[in-house]
Amino acid sequence: MEIIQSTFFALIASFAFMIVFEVRGKALLIGSIGGAISQLSLELGQLVEYFHFLVPYFFAALILTLYSEVMARVIKKPATVFLIGALFPLVPGTGIYQSMVYFVEGQQGAFFRELQQTLAITGTLAMGIMIVSVIFRNFRLRSYFKEEEQN
Repeated sequence: MEIIQSTFFALIASFAFMIVFEVRGKALLIGSIGGAISQLSLELGQLVEYFHFLVPYFFAALILTLYSEVMARVIKKPATVFLIGALFPLVPGTGIYQSMVYFVEGQQGAFFRELQQTLAITGTLAMGIMIVSVIFRNFRLRSYFKEEEQN
C-alpha cells in the first residue's frame, strides 16, 4: 500500500511542478505519469535487498528517460519537457537538506557522508539519463544518414 501511495504522491508532485513551469495539455498529463513511473520503478528497485543503494536510482533513471524519449516522439515535443517534471520525485532533496543541516551544526563527518551520498545519487541519475539519451540520439542520426544516402 505504501508503494501505491508514494506513486500517487509522485504523480501529484510532478503535476504541480510542471504547472509551475507552464507545461500545458497532453504534455502535462504525460509528464505527470512519468513522475509516477519514476517513483514506482525506484520503489520496486528498493525492494531488492541485495542491490547497492544506487542501483534502484540508476534503473529508475533509465526507465524514466526511455519513457520520456518515447513520449517525445509520440507527442512531438522535446524529451526535456517530460524528463524534468518526471525527474522531480527522484531528486535527493532530503540529502541536500540534511547535508546543510549537518554543515550548519558543525558536524563535519556527517556532512561529508551525507553530501557524498547525495552527489552519488545525483551522478547516478545523470548517468542513467545520459545512456538512454545517447542511444536514442544515435538511432535518430543513423536514420537521418540512411535517408541522405537514398536521395
